[in-house]
Amino acid sequence: MRVTARDVKLVGDLALSHILSRDQILELGYFSSICRLNTRLKELSAIQLVRKLETPFFSQSLYMAGHLASEIVSVQVSKLLESRSNSPRFVRHALSVSSVRIALCRKGGDWRFEQQLWRQLEAKKPIEIRPDGLILATSLPVFVEVDLGHVNPSKFKEKLQGYKALAESGNCHDLYGFSSFRLLTVTTGTLRSRHLRKTLPTNPGFEFLCQTFEEIGARAIPNWS
Repeated sequence: MRVTARDVKLVGDLALSHILSRDQILELGYFSSICRLNTRLKELSAIQLVRKLETPFFSQSLYMAGHLASEIVSVQVSKLLESRSNSPRFVRHALSVSSVRIALCRKGGDWRFEQQLWRQLEAKKPIEIRPDGLILATSLPVFVEVDLGHVNPSKFKEKLQGYKALAESGNCHDLYGFSSFRLLTVTTGTLRSRHLRKTLPTNPGFEFLCQTFEEIGARAIPNWS
């Protein structure tokens, strides 16, 4: 079986996304129909480039990069395959991030994945900047955080303090290639959104947006953990 450029791109996407549902793969434009999608993913599974995840918690087929995916993706991406979690909470979060990605990219812009955005901001105590994603559009770049209600507000406040430190450091351009940014947090409901807004530090140095999945037009993933 010949591995196409589309196959390589899809397997790389699976590696960076951790996991994608059947409909998400379809929405991302890899196939024009579910029939073609099912046929090709079955073929890629047979040669272990793709792995189907069996779970009783989700109604659709879920797919991950397979055991031999490292043979066709870049060295940097292949390193991501060494340790992956299949816990219900991890899977739900990964699917939720992809749902947000699809909704935002539909409005225009290019997506950057979590693994492409990890940075360490040097300070008295090093601060790790680890967004769930980044959308590059015609306006300011937007870091994306996806909140499913599991994070304690005090922990989320620490995350916001990290973005404030990034905005104030003067090193944002060196680290990311742009000097100013917005931060969008997508969360489960309006009550949670109000609570998260209260954790925003004074004069953060960036525009903070907090919206629900429904407000941005993203499909919410049911809670099964």
